[in-house]
Amino acid sequence: MKKLLGIILVLACAGSAAAWDLELTAAEIRARVIGNTIIGIEDGKFYAEYLSPSGVIYGRDGNDDYRGYWRIVDNRLCLGYEADNPRTATASGKFTWTCANVALSGKKLIWNDRNDVSFSTLVPGRAEQSAVANRGAGF
Repeated sequence: MKKLLGIILVLACAGSAAAWDLELTAAEIRARVIGNTIIGIEDGKFYAEYLSPSGVIYGRDGNDDYRGYWRIVDNRLCLGYEADNPRTATASGKFTWTCANVALSGKKLIWNDRNDVSFSTLVPGRAEQSAVANRGAGF
């Protein structure tokens, strides 16, 4: 049993090392992710976000639309949302950003924020409205 557990652990580690071989640079993030829609599930809720080339995020979860912003810092994709930043914070120039390294394997985006790994799916173009309406079916 210990031998089997050891083999599984080695394979799991090898798989995650391979995923990070696909980590995107700033230029690759701009070319492959920006201008497309990211869909996934966070806190048990389905979401879809279009990352526009202008730096604005147009998001939708359930029946709610929301907005945010993206930027790239040191090969990390950073996201910030209006709902997380009261007007006083944005007026003073203090904005809360969450940044992560991003890897791409096929249509799967792998996010690594200081070893907190999560996954989403990349959909070509602007599709946040239809992705939520279809709950990700067909993507």
